[in-house]
Amino acid sequence: MSEDRQDADLGKVIAVEGSAYRVELIRSEACGACSLKGLCFKKDEPTVFELESELSFQVGDIVRLEIAPAGRVASALIIFGLPLLLLFVVFLLVRPHFSEIVSILISFAATAFSFVIIGWVDKRYGNRLKVEIGELHDYPHE
Repeated sequence: MSEDRQDADLGKVIAVEGSAYRVELIRSEACGACSLKGLCFKKDEPTVFELESELSFQVGDIVRLEIAPAGRVASALIIFGLPLLLLFVVFLLVRPHFSEIVSILISFAATAFSFVIIGWVDKRYGNRLKVEIGELHDYPHE
């Protein structure tokens, strides 16, 4: 097995159909401690990936998930960068035309609207995130 990373993304195989697997993401301790976890996952719903693999797994196996680094970076930029970008850009654009307090309110409204945009991007492009099953993980079964 390759090096065992502490921050590896792990998943539990919940269904097998030939070489197709349904894998539920196991949320790490970092996810539980993050105050923004609601942006990454739907509340009280497991995150399930439908993946193909030539490796053989059984229901209940814990596997390492490989998520493309470019996808991670793009997701982080959209989730964290877009609201900040809209906050500042909208403020700078509307400030010459409105009072400071009105400009601040408009920029906060634009920031709130960015979460609508993020939701739309997630629904439209979220399934393009490249996730693969890396290997069986030597994690104890539940």
